[in-house]
Amino acid sequence: MGLLRNMAAGFGIFSGSGSRAFDAARYDTPEMENWYAPLTSGEDENLDARDAVVRRARDLVRNHPIMSGAEDRRVESVVGPNIRLELQPAYRMLGQDVEWADEWADDAEQRFELFCRDPRKLADAEMQCQFGGLVDMAYRHWWRDGEALGVVKMLPANGPRFGASYETCLHVVDPDRLSNPNGLPDHHRLSTGRKLIGGIEYDRNGAPIAGHIRVAHPNQKGPENTFRWQRVPFYNRMGRPILIHAQQKKRAGQKRGISRMVSAMKRIKMLDRYDNAEIEAALLNAVMAATVESPYPTKDVEAAMAPASTPSDDSWSLSKQIEHRSKSKLFLKGLRIMHLLPGEKMNFNRAERPAANYPDFQATGLRTVAASLGLSYAQLAQNWSDINYSSARAMLNEVWRGLLHDRWLFTQAFCTPFLLAWMEEAVARGHVQLPEGPASFYTRRAELTLCEWWGPGRGTVDPLKEGQANDFMLNQGATDLTTIGNEQGRDFRKTLRNQSRERRARRDMGLPDYVPLRAVQGSQAEREEETEDA
Repeated sequence: MGLLRNMAAGFGIFSGSGSRAFDAARYDTPEMENWYAPLTSGEDENLDARDAVVRRARDLVRNHPIMSGAEDRRVESVVGPNIRLELQPAYRMLGQDVEWADEWADDAEQRFELFCRDPRKLADAEMQCQFGGLVDMAYRHWWRDGEALGVVKMLPANGPRFGASYETCLHVVDPDRLSNPNGLPDHHRLSTGRKLIGGIEYDRNGAPIAGHIRVAHPNQKGPENTFRWQRVPFYNRMGRPILIHAQQKKRAGQKRGISRMVSAMKRIKMLDRYDNAEIEAALLNAVMAATVESPYPTKDVEAAMAPASTPSDDSWSLSKQIEHRSKSKLFLKGLRIMHLLPGEKMNFNRAERPAANYPDFQATGLRTVAASLGLSYAQLAQNWSDINYSSARAMLNEVWRGLLHDRWLFTQAFCTPFLLAWMEEAVARGHVQLPEGPASFYTRRAELTLCEWWGPGRGTVDPLKEGQANDFMLNQGATDLTTIGNEQGRDFRKTLRNQSRERRARRDMGLPDYVPLRAVQGSQAEREEETEDA
């Protein structure tokens, strides 16, 4: 009977609260007894924590060197300084062929690129950044704050914008300004019957209708009467994007984003405190090179330092000894040597900090942080000492997959709506031609603006090996120049144009053409076969 009871207890039959089928749901074990995680809705989870998390995330990026570098690595890899558009119109749905699609996409892409890279920075409503700079700034908000906010405006082509080809421009807005007007609580019902949550109006289906943007940051100094809000609709009556709110939704019902650093923030702060403690200890050891150990009790020294009733110049006094020390200083390579009193001895401090296990402990902590931030330890710490080709390729592939995932989500949520607004004006002005006429844009906008956005390339660890692999895959029909170019952050059409121009220049100068690598390898193999036959 005892054996059966033990077996039953093993299956949780007679164990009270331990009868739960999953250990993760138990509260009677030392690991789980004090773990009471809140069960919150996706809507409330981020709204309640957003402000505190954003404040701390920004502070880390401002003052923590590793986190500042981590943000830069993400921006450099995901969007870079000059995001590139690749239109992929659904030409079959438009009744066209692939030749038309290539020609139309090439023309529209060049017009958009000219607009985005205008030296007067006309894509920016504030005329301070080119479009690539706006995307850079917006992605920093996306990564650090958990969301990016922008307003598409129409500004007339006069004054500093005189001669502008388009009135469409983008104003990147701090997400802190998106808030409920006049301090209204969340879930407040407006006169229209819409619900107000986190500064955004939602209809009964949960679709965002408009956002309320404060005229200035809540804590901004200087502007007067900042306690005002402007209502900005997400779309106008014709479906033109006006308010762009990009966030990565990780739960159903989520209304506002949360910082990517949220899960690593506590660990980062703990590592920061540990680093500071080690540095301060090492600095103290370096400054306090030695100490003097006195054999005299404190009371005797105080009595000796007290003035005598009948002072004598020849009598021994501690004050005279101290005066002698101050006048007769000894130095050794810039370091002062103290004169010791009788019985005193000098103790030299040994530099025992940082601790011997400090580098390994720091590396382990940074690996945990890197895993949470979607970066490798080598990228986060800028330490490539123990990286070889195989580990570098594996690391690059794993990290790059996450970066591409983030690029797709961000660019489709933030960049593509702006493309829609620009193309609407470009079509209306006749700069971009449509086969069914300008009015067809409003019924064909999805087919026309199907696109991808390309940033910096993945890079190569061994250019020769990877180039040979690309050449092999290309000749096997398993890849194409477009894919290879995008992986390297290049437009294959520009590469082909450059090759054609260089070929003409080489021929004009009487220089031979470049020889493909496989041709060199083939001729070498033929020579080896001829040598063997001989």
